[in-house]
Amino acid sequence: MRILSYTEKLETVAFTAKVLNDPPPRGKVYALAVPVGLPSVQSGGEDAELFRRYLAELVNEWLRCGKKVMPIGAEVWASHCPGGEPQWTHRLVPEQYSVPKRGHGSTKRKLRQPIDESDPAFASWLWKVYWDYLNRFPPTIWFNNLGEVFAWYLSSVASLPPAPPTALPPFLSVDNANSLAWLDAVLWFILFLNCGHADLLDRCRFCGRFFVRARGKRSGQVYKHGGPSCGNCKGVDSKERSSDSRAEARKRMWEVAACASADWKRTHRTPDRFSAVADRVNAECRKEIFITTRKDRIGPIWVKRNEKEIQERVEALCNAKG
Repeated sequence: MRILSYTEKLETVAFTAKVLNDPPPRGKVYALAVPVGLPSVQSGGEDAELFRRYLAELVNEWLRCGKKVMPIGAEVWASHCPGGEPQWTHRLVPEQYSVPKRGHGSTKRKLRQPIDESDPAFASWLWKVYWDYLNRFPPTIWFNNLGEVFAWYLSSVASLPPAPPTALPPFLSVDNANSLAWLDAVLWFILFLNCGHADLLDRCRFCGRFFVRARGKRSGQVYKHGGPSCGNCKGVDSKERSSDSRAEARKRMWEVAACASADWKRTHRTPDRFSAVADRVNAECRKEIFITTRKDRIGPIWVKRNEKEIQERVEALCNAKG
């Protein structure tokens, strides 16, 4: 198989992101490169939009499954369906490995750990569609005189009429199961996975656009705040977290102020309610005060400005006490 350079692989991922994000320019279409002598697959108008929609469905499901087609430690077991028609059925089984037999030169097959059925990829339609396509449109493989292995995935237009599918995604009916837009989207998806850097593709959780990461995730790295963000949305995540933390701090200050206001009684030492409430908040909410005001203390003016929110909580405390 021809080894692509890093630049070519990155351009493959970047171009896939471009296809997913934007329709082609007017008068242009997205086309798959096919071997010489075969017609190229070019569809415009409604077919082009269907192709982009199907490709987006495949990539989104791949992202939902953790950027993998099948669960870790699983392999596909193919067998003939019972009946007269020569169809195949596929199911996931634990991955097998070979170990040498004691006293013999042969080996035996053993199963690895059971498949994690909680993995999103286990119940996904993605691996079924993936293997169904490879079963119906296997790649052409040959060796050259240097001993190099080449594999070409022919476009589905070269294999018409295709065999009936054995697996379909939930958004596709039997009537359009062999449409060129769908078959080309699956082929594009397979070529994208084979480019070597597919894990660099991500989808921004703010604007929803696909983008190419500068580097892949480290092993074991998880998102602490919901998901990835593109360069255009850089800082939005930080602003949201800051806004959420300020809101929580302000809520805490209102609750303390409400308790202080409900407990306040006019005395010689606390003649003013606003000052007494401010002192209580200063004593119990030093961290929250700094988060919301960037100061060390608040004064009676803060209590007056937040009187409405404080009184709402005072009434709730009184109703709770009965």
